Amino acid sequence: MTQHVFQPDLPATPSNRRRGGFTLIELLVVISIIALLSSILLPALGSARESGRAAVCLSNIRQLAVANAAYAEDHSGFYVPASEDIFDPAGNTHRWHGRRLSANSGTPEDTTFDPSRGPLAEYLGHTGSVRFCPTFEDIFDHDTPGAFEVGTGGYGYNRAYIGGRNDLFGTSDKSARHTARTADPKDPTHTVMFTDAAFFKIVAGHNRMIEYSFAETPFIQSFPGPPSTDRWSPSIHFRHQQNTHAAWADGHADARAMTFTNPQFRDFYRKLNLGWFGPESNELFDLQ
Repeated sequence: MTQHVFQPDLPATPSNRRRGGFTLIELLVVISIIALLSSILLPALGSARESGRAAVCLSNIRQLAVANAAYAEDHSGFYVPASEDIFDPAGNTHRWHGRRLSANSGTPEDTTFDPSRGPLAEYLGHTGSVRFCPTFEDIFDHDTPGAFEVGTGGYGYNRAYIGGRNDLFGTSDKSARHTARTADPKDPTHTVMFTDAAFFKIVAGHNRMIEYSFAETPFIQSFPGPPSTDRWSPSIHFRHQQNTHAAWADGHADARAMTFTNPQFRDFYRKLNLGWFGPESNELFDLQ
């Protein structure tokens, strides 16, 4: 005789219930959590990445100031010329950052500045080239037609007062050939030598950022004496989370926020992060 054993139905519990895949609601919750974490973490990661690149750039621009001081020590105290033959119709081949064979004719190799032949090359380490700002590497366009200052590394030089003497000779060939001496700045800690720099060029209706070798002053120093009331187009580039880097005549470097730009096209220049820091005058650039 077969004996039947009674087994009651057990309630469904975690230990005896078989589960399938995630429900739609559970998937949506997981996706929402991932999206939330991404929105929190990605900006922080991007900020950390830019902080690292900004630190490299700050080191680069400080090395430029150190190299220029070393150049001056070997040249009777005179800083490197910014563009000593810029007004020479047969020249315009010399810059602080490089040399080229021709300004207007020849192959691209002839008309492009070669940083390894620049006057600071022997003071800039084994490559002889200006170290490139890693943040600017993501912004500027090597292939933009008319990108005429290749080799600057994304930095501009104070040509009106340090790399030239517009305050003594105005905008002239003589000004381009004369530079300040290390003893000339009255307050070297507040005299700009180099900054992050760039310029815009309109190509096919789009603004392209290109290298530019000068940190232009707010007001044009056209003649000896006080500067004019005419304004330059800004070339100081605030690309490090709305800051720019400046290297000063005493050899230190720091970050500065934009305080003003050319008022004639204020919104346009601010969108491109081009402007100036400090007071609305030339006092951080001149030798007074």
